[in-house]
Amino acid sequence: ERNKKDHDSVTCLHPAVWVHSAKLRVDGITKYLDHSSFAFDHAFDENTSTEEIYSVSTMPLIDFVCAGGGGRATVFAYGQTGSGKTYTMGGIQTMVAEDLFLLLEEASKANHGGGSGACGLDDTSVYVTFFEIYGGRIQDLLNERKRLKVLED
Repeated sequence: ERNKKDHDSVTCLHPAVWVHSAKLRVDGITKYLDHSSFAFDHAFDENTSTEEIYSVSTMPLIDFVCAGGGGRATVFAYGQTGSGKTYTMGGIQTMVAEDLFLLLEEASKANHGGGSGACGLDDTSVYVTFFEIYGGRIQDLLNERKRLKVLED
């Protein structure tokens, strides 16, 4: 868009996103921009670092799943092809693993000294899946992109 000196088609100002669509009036000649806005809990623009996205969207889930109540969490990235989802999620995967096992280790040490009630390394099983949904296909990103079947409960 910028290389073509065109308008951005999306403007992101937390917590809202505006989508700008070039339209033609009914005369077929006159051009105008139509703007649609969407509100979110948090919105990130193209200049946001993976670390910031992680700290806002995912890091709070680590405390939740380690609180001792059998918590589960899902991180879901959605967007057009080439928008950076795979790159960002790769960084988030690394940060989740580091923070999750650090917190479990700290809880284990605290539990040996009188107990905090939180999950620890000795009494916690960690299950992780990473998959991609694209064009009606689901691939396991931890198993050489093996195709998965969708089952309903």
